[in-house]
Amino acid sequence: MSVRSFHSILTDCLEAMRTGSTVEQCLERFPKHAKRLRPMLSLAEKVSRTPMAAVPAGAQERTWRTVSDRVSELRDGKRGFVMPRVGLGFGAWVRPVAFTASFVLVFTAFGGGVAYASQDALPDSPLYPVKLAGEDVRLWFVTDDKREAEILLDQSEQRMEEILAMVGDGKQVPDNALSAMQERNERASDILLAHPEETTLRARVLTQAQEQEDTLITLWTAVPEDARPEYATAMAHLHNVRLDGGSGNSFVSVRPEELTGGILNISGQALEIGDGVWSVGGVEVRIDERTIGRNDLQAGTSASFVVARATNGRLHVLSLASFQNGPSSTGAYVSGAVDEVRSDGISVAGQFIPYDSKTLETFPVTVGSHVEISLQNTSNGVVANSVGPAGGPTRSEVQTFTFEGTIEGNVGNGITNWTIGGVSFRIPATTSFDFRGGNAASGARVQVDAINRGDQPEAIRITVLASLDTADTASIIGTFDSYDTDEGVWIISGLPIVPPETGEDPPEGAIVSIEAHRLGSDLVVSDYT
Repeated sequence: MSVRSFHSILTDCLEAMRTGSTVEQCLERFPKHAKRLRPMLSLAEKVSRTPMAAVPAGAQERTWRTVSDRVSELRDGKRGFVMPRVGLGFGAWVRPVAFTASFVLVFTAFGGGVAYASQDALPDSPLYPVKLAGEDVRLWFVTDDKREAEILLDQSEQRMEEILAMVGDGKQVPDNALSAMQERNERASDILLAHPEETTLRARVLTQAQEQEDTLITLWTAVPEDARPEYATAMAHLHNVRLDGGSGNSFVSVRPEELTGGILNISGQALEIGDGVWSVGGVEVRIDERTIGRNDLQAGTSASFVVARATNGRLHVLSLASFQNGPSSTGAYVSGAVDEVRSDGISVAGQFIPYDSKTLETFPVTVGSHVEISLQNTSNGVVANSVGPAGGPTRSEVQTFTFEGTIEGNVGNGITNWTIGGVSFRIPATTSFDFRGGNAASGARVQVDAINRGDQPEAIRITVLASLDTADTASIIGTFDSYDTDEGVWIISGLPIVPPETGEDPPEGAIVSIEAHRLGSDLVVSDYT
């Protein structure tokens, strides 16, 4: 009794599907091969249902000629075949020659134009899996390891460009692009480990890892809950590549679960309080051999820290930049309405702010948009680091305001609600902290940049001030929403404030600056502009 090859079974199934059979009918015919057949036949079915696109003349013929040449090389043993990773669903299908021929058969039999149409697909397109598969097909015909690694890094950069395009359109970071970027980075790193003599490749791997890690840190706020495992995995890989210099010899590494709680930015003076345990502005963090830049840190040094929050709430410093002899490279912000949008920057409230190659726009910026811009000091001067919406979806849904008051009670590790000037603020993982003016402790005077979604104000940034103002005073800068006649209070960016006994109410929509004092649980206006 003859035994049929898997290739012949696959070809039989593809032909049957062309004449109307379903994937399940084919699997019922060959139950012993169902596990291997299902991913291939499912892809073929998806491609067959995708609308055809025009293909350049001769494209299919050139593809078949390339495939034929490559199959001949494989058959003659001119170069070993390296399977793609199983993570994309292709690695364990078939042997090299049969796999290559079968996959091209899928694309030609069910619409060769689909791969061409998928070239510009973004992660939210149904053609995106076809685009990724086509990139893997290209790599099967690369005969040089260094060239393969370079292509993988190019593909990884394309994934980052796709992520930024999605965020720039006001969408969240997609998990499929994150996982595809991480998978390509990992394959390029594996090639580098096998060829340690490739110093040029090593330099590119390390430079790209740092750039991508910095970008992912900035993008944290745009990562949805269901994409955080992929985000944490991609971040951990990039950080670990930087730790070991691409050599694969590092004995320490960051685990993905140490990143899933969020990324914080903290600036302040660092004091060592135990073995590997430091206090930054009164917040306890861990600094160890997994912290990039730790060798430049000494007790009393002021620095900006990128801190990962683990699922258990523990804070671990990923990297730090010392500014003991000068100001931090970040921490300044500008907000206002956009007057002009140019390719090299934007003008906000009459002030032009230039872009550089790393400037990140987190939503579609147009003239009239209300934006908040974080600034970055570079060798070419101050540039925009990131540009995001200043007030969220609509002013009625999200209000922004600045609040100055005194911390009341404990604000140590794990505290997610701080009482400041009598107002309770939620402290999410995305809150940034500037403790250069002193420690965050009960009695410290702080400025809070916050948003109000209607339930509880949420701190965007907290800055400790070197202020001598008393604890029973507060300052607020926000938008005058209305006068609540039932409660007899002004509503300032969603906050109730007791108005002065005399004087006119500000017009609705006006920006007001208020000096207030505490009276029991109320904030009462002392003076306003």
